[in-house]
Amino acid sequence: MIRAASRRYRTWLLIACLCCSFNAFALDFREAYELAKQHDPGWLAAQSESAAGQQARALGRSALLPSLNYRYSRAKNWSEVRQETPLGSTTSDMDYTSYSSSFTLTQPLLDAAALAQYQAGKAQAQAAELTLERARQALAVHVLQAYTGVLYAHDDIELATAHLRALQEEHQRSQRFIDYGEGTRTDQLEIAAQARLVEAQLIEAEDRLSDAHNALRALTGTGAPPGALAPLQADRLARNVQTTQESSVLSLEQWHERTLAHNPELAAQRSLLEAARHQLNQQRAGHLPNVRLYARSQISDSNSENVIGQRYDTDSIGVEVNLPLYSGGRVVAASRQADNRYAQTRHELDAATIELLNDVERQYRLSRSSQQRIEAYQQTVDAATERLEATRRSILGGERTNLDVLNAERERFEALRDLSRARYDYLLAWLTLRWQAGVLNEEDISQVAGYF
Repeated sequence: MIRAASRRYRTWLLIACLCCSFNAFALDFREAYELAKQHDPGWLAAQSESAAGQQARALGRSALLPSLNYRYSRAKNWSEVRQETPLGSTTSDMDYTSYSSSFTLTQPLLDAAALAQYQAGKAQAQAAELTLERARQALAVHVLQAYTGVLYAHDDIELATAHLRALQEEHQRSQRFIDYGEGTRTDQLEIAAQARLVEAQLIEAEDRLSDAHNALRALTGTGAPPGALAPLQADRLARNVQTTQESSVLSLEQWHERTLAHNPELAAQRSLLEAARHQLNQQRAGHLPNVRLYARSQISDSNSENVIGQRYDTDSIGVEVNLPLYSGGRVVAASRQADNRYAQTRHELDAATIELLNDVERQYRLSRSSQQRIEAYQQTVDAATERLEATRRSILGGERTNLDVLNAERERFEALRDLSRARYDYLLAWLTLRWQAGVLNEEDISQVAGYF
């Protein structure tokens, strides 16, 4: 029991010191979410990834737009010219400088591959936008998960510490009974055994608190201690749990319909499937001719041995047709590759749909059951408290023993711990359900923030 008291003292001393150090800093859920939007590496990476994906539209469009190129060359040439004449052959050496400069403007007129590339780029850019929206909604869930993880671990430490304090009081009461010749050593051994168990729970809670705090700090970039977090307003949650329980109004089938219609991840997968289809068309277009219009302005001087010392200014405009005949099987292989990737993307869409619908059902049931668990655990806490008081009164009449008191206290603290967990599970399930359905918005985040 001395060791339990020492651990309890150290735990509360640590929390008290942290709270004093951050006395001017109180972090609630809304502030944690806003900080995460500025500091979370995952969210920042998602923004950069989306910005990069947006360029797929411009890259695809560029193949359909005019292109202007400038070409310049200047060279020193040495030529040996041999000429056959009736009198024999003559050889002359020529040393001259050649020069060429040209501007060429081209505009595709018929290019099926470029058109398919542009359509694929548009679909990829749309997928990037949807993926970012998915990450934005996920950020709120991740922050709530880390935030409530800290609060639950903190609640667990408080309950374990209070339980140890109650066991310490029972130990002192049992010792007085022994001094009066009414108690037994068995009661003290039972108290010591329960104290060791609670100490183990306290150690586990401290480890979970450290892990949860690190997770929250990674998201928000701040190391606010548990005591500096705004706690859950249990009374406010209890009053409004029925109004926030939208899953009790909508059926599971309606939530599935919402998911299929609004989930950004599924929409992004559909866009990627569309992009894969256009990429398949792009590879198949390798067999098709392409036509382009070109205009060229060129200046050349001594461009060959026949025009040494002559300067030409040439302007030309025309149409160029390119018809692929054979490319070593590249077009066929690339088409087969694109076809298989299209099939892969289609199967990935099916897998994502099944996984999301299953998770929506899981969160739907958890959201509904959590409300019932809150009510049941609250009743259990009330009943356990009354039982504990009645058991203590019964000891005076000789009807109950100290062991009965210990069991009643243990059941009460277990019910309090389960009630705390059910409250956090409810909020997390409610928010996760809306995230997985793809309908999570700022109003939902503000509604959850109102409970802290």
